[in-house]
Amino acid sequence: MNITNEAIESLYKDNMINEDIIIYSGKFCIYTDQKIKCDGVISYKITEPVSINFSADVYQFDKVSELVDYKTFDNAKLEIVGYKLMDIDIHTFKNGKILGYINDTIIKSKDSSVDFIQFDIVNMDKIPGKLVKYGELVYAGRIEFNVNEYKIIIDKSYDYNKEIHSELVSKNGSIITHTARIYKNNMEPFKTKNIDDLIHRISTALSFSCGRYINIPNAFGFREGKNTYRAWYKMMSTDYRFVFKWTTTISNYHNFEKYMSLMCKKLENSYYNSTIQNIVDWYIGALNGINMGNNIISVQTALEMLSYVVLVEDESKLKQAEYDSRPANQNIRHFLKGCHINNEIPKNVHLSGEVMDFFEDGVDLLTYYRNSVVHPSKRKRNIHLEFEDMWNIILLGINYIELSILYIINYRGEYTNRFKDYCFGDVEIVPWAKIK
Repeated sequence: MNITNEAIESLYKDNMINEDIIIYSGKFCIYTDQKIKCDGVISYKITEPVSINFSADVYQFDKVSELVDYKTFDNAKLEIVGYKLMDIDIHTFKNGKILGYINDTIIKSKDSSVDFIQFDIVNMDKIPGKLVKYGELVYAGRIEFNVNEYKIIIDKSYDYNKEIHSELVSKNGSIITHTARIYKNNMEPFKTKNIDDLIHRISTALSFSCGRYINIPNAFGFREGKNTYRAWYKMMSTDYRFVFKWTTTISNYHNFEKYMSLMCKKLENSYYNSTIQNIVDWYIGALNGINMGNNIISVQTALEMLSYVVLVEDESKLKQAEYDSRPANQNIRHFLKGCHINNEIPKNVHLSGEVMDFFEDGVDLLTYYRNSVVHPSKRKRNIHLEFEDMWNIILLGINYIELSILYIINYRGEYTNRFKDYCFGDVEIVPWAKIK
């Protein structure tokens, strides 16, 4: 099997923005204390919050409605040919109809051997990449990276253009923007047993690079041209919105490829997987949250967790008792110094003169703002923070989080300095990569 430069097409390429994806249409059975024969649709709601729903006509509804024990609806199961049994909730059973949703976070067929896995990606950023062909059209839209014995190829949809992007932004919409494949490096067939974990790691890596939750709704396995495996995932998802983050101005796609490989590899470690998942949650919350008090709490919480993981668990620079006895700003400053991240307040940060005169250290400023939120005092504090001060302190903390995660995965490429780089192509090398 050879990898070509033909663009990978989604099986759902004709779906419109915010349109549900049809997983299955036809006959299926629901089991309570009775076997309920149905004819209907299983659909995937692509907008946030993601859900998998069903609606159907019930065969011989009047007869079934007299026999069924409604108390058994709490333990109902749904069966579709080719999938494992699904745990469901039924919320409507009347007028010949049955409606509800599937509780499982993954619905899938039995594991099998495949030549490759194909999956869709929702609301991923437009990333320049290698040239691919779609008919007569040639465009830059492919990134490739390796994770252990696997090669992952992600192709931008041919119609993910300025018009679609503008419509996504205006509607805060959701649509499949990219389709990807997983191959074995040696192009040999492989088992699907561990693919679900890899799919989730790819989603986490993409979420951190995009500054919002990137959903991978499905995965299909193919063997000798036949679909032998299928899975659908309920993941965290964010409707499309522009977010300024560490990747915004990067033009060299090799940075993305290296980042994706490093992050997916790091997430194999169960301890770091849990840690980074939590950090990404707080990071996305701070980037997109409306309540600035909550945002600064999320930022400091993320930095405290990062400092503990590195100083105590990873590099053993501090014992836990010593770490716990020190104030948060001291631990965070110690951590940032070890990562070669400058904790001085950048000169081009927009802060009031009063704040700039009183603080030189960004960590002290961040913890001051956080403490003023968590410990509100009737007495007037030394420094009054204006709205713009609060916003930029949060951005300073977000900058620390971005660089800290990149340091932990040993990324040594380019990033967007949010206090300097505003145009596409304006980037800096991460600070630890400059150390000889």
